Amino acid sequence: MVWRFKRDRFILYVAITSVFLIHWVHNDLESSSHGFGVSLINNLWQVIYVVGINVLYFEFALPWVINGKINRAIAIPASIIIHLVILAMGLYLWRYLGILLHVYNPLRIFPDEGNAISSAVRLTPGAFLVFAVFKLFFDYARLKYERQQIQTEKKQAELLFLKSQINPHFLFNTLNNIYSLSQHQPKLVSESILRLSKILRYLLYETSNEFITIDKEIKILTNYIDLEKLRYNEDISINFNYEIENFAETIPPLLLIPLVENAFKHGVSQFKGKRFVDVKCVMRSQQLIFVVNNSSYSSPEKQEVKDNIGLSNLRRRLQLLYGDFELITEQNKSVFTAKLTINLLSHV
Repeated sequence: MVWRFKRDRFILYVAITSVFLIHWVHNDLESSSHGFGVSLINNLWQVIYVVGINVLYFEFALPWVINGKINRAIAIPASIIIHLVILAMGLYLWRYLGILLHVYNPLRIFPDEGNAISSAVRLTPGAFLVFAVFKLFFDYARLKYERQQIQTEKKQAELLFLKSQINPHFLFNTLNNIYSLSQHQPKLVSESILRLSKILRYLLYETSNEFITIDKEIKILTNYIDLEKLRYNEDISINFNYEIENFAETIPPLLLIPLVENAFKHGVSQFKGKRFVDVKCVMRSQQLIFVVNNSSYSSPEKQEVKDNIGLSNLRRRLQLLYGDFELITEQNKSVFTAKLTINLLSHV
């Protein structure tokens, strides 16, 4: 097992070292007449050993026990007992080494080695428990953070996938429209290609951003609607109205166009009567209301409509992007309505 240095883990062990040092120095100063300097050096010598051995146990020994083939219910308690024995005996020897090196100055003189070992034994369970609590809380917080990061990355990947589906789908439908024009109204093809070039420029340079201004989204909607006007000429009534309080307000790119595209592809293109598309966009106080009405197949009564692929894609994007939104689609007689309401402050 390779142990890699991590900044947050280093900070954890420095914090534990500081807690031990402050606590032990405070206890010494209350019970001994020796000065602060002697107590600080003594306890620094002790804490280096206590923290070091606990780091070895929690970073190497315990993971090895957990990942081993031995029964964990037996192996883990046994490893803790062995560790406490090593910690206690090692602390006694560490103190003795400090005395020999003239680093550790015993503040208490024990009558025999048994009492000195007993003192080390009394100290170790509390030190182990404090270290374990700090380590468990740290691991829990880190695991929780990593799970949140994974969820965020998963959400971003799904959003990128959904957005990547929009561009080819949108471009394919637009090229179909131009092909239709070339068959029936070839004089309008050049203007259609100009409109398409503006749309492509938008797809290439704007949609890679997480947010764009509502002004840019309005422009791409206008270009797309103008392209559809060329295709249908005088055979359809098309209206696009907007009331924007602040054109610098931002939204995710290509959020609104699926509703407009849906009105043409699944609505008026398949309807034989008097055809129309009415689009209205209102944005006030960071509340967005986008309504698309279009002629569609007649139905005897108002009913809920199942989402097609484009609407399903849009609904999923909204679920990933906003906590407060509503997308309603309904068929009422010969009119299909899609209404999107978003609280832009609820962006996740």
